[in-house]
Amino acid sequence: MENLDVKDFKVSLAKRIKQRRVELGLTQASLALRIGFKDKQIVNNYEIQGANPTAYNLVLIAKALDITVNDLLDFSKLENSK
Repeated sequence: MENLDVKDFKVSLAKRIKQRRVELGLTQASLALRIGFKDKQIVNNYEIQGANPTAYNLVLIAKALDITVNDLLDFSKLENSK
């Protein structure tokens, strides 16, 4: 992973979560349910506001997205067009 400041890391992670969620055809609400939350607000916070998930939530997100944490944090997989 390249050297990123906190802001850039949050933005890249937000894009990566959204990208993978869309690839799987999941809504924010359905991803939230997979993670164990009742509504989409937590996913919205991660994707739109660039919230910084705890390590535990990062593991849950990766599992819900059917990828490893390393894959989730591989920002080289971000689509350049977005």
